[in-house]
Amino acid sequence: MAEKFAEIHVWMFNKIKLQNQFSDEIVKQLSDEAQVIQIKKHIEEFFPFPKGNLEDIIDYENIHQWLEKHLILTDQKLAWIVKQVKDNPSIYEDLKDFFFQLGKKHRDLLQPVWLKPSYVYRTITDALTEGMPCDKANQVIAHDENHLSWEVSQCMHQTSWKSQHADVSDFYAIRDAWIQGLLEGSEFTYSGKHPQYQIQRN
Repeated sequence: MAEKFAEIHVWMFNKIKLQNQFSDEIVKQLSDEAQVIQIKKHIEEFFPFPKGNLEDIIDYENIHQWLEKHLILTDQKLAWIVKQVKDNPSIYEDLKDFFFQLGKKHRDLLQPVWLKPSYVYRTITDALTEGMPCDKANQVIAHDENHLSWEVSQCMHQTSWKSQHADVSDFYAIRDAWIQGLLEGSEFTYSGKHPQYQIQRN
């Protein structure tokens, strides 16, 4: 029996698409044509990403499994690409700054509501993947009108990054840079060290 298609599935797929975009944006920065061809060939073979509207491409018989499959593939794709650019020090050193600028760019896409920390937190968790919704990996520890702190109760990226012989700490480094870029120029700052993070009103 087919599963019921719901808004939460669109929400989850948008998060997966953004994670996939992270990888594609890194590839766009590469100038070695031969390397780009090799990387794109590997991506198409091992980390294919579907094209089209979600309602036209999703497997209605296995919605959850379909989404989880592409969540894992995009996570592995990002891990593999970051591992490749680590072999090019000049590109890797610029990676955090690139994600900072990408966070600033995505501000227009995500349109954060800068009223209080919980709204900013919602923008971040609506955009970034941390497993499937049922994993409940993010847990808010404390919050008020000026501060919100949360903990990642379990790392949902470790397995994917390990499968690509990549260092998951690189994921958190570029993710942190992206969030800092998203918040740059606002009255909020983001800080922390895995697994605990916080948003603070300046």
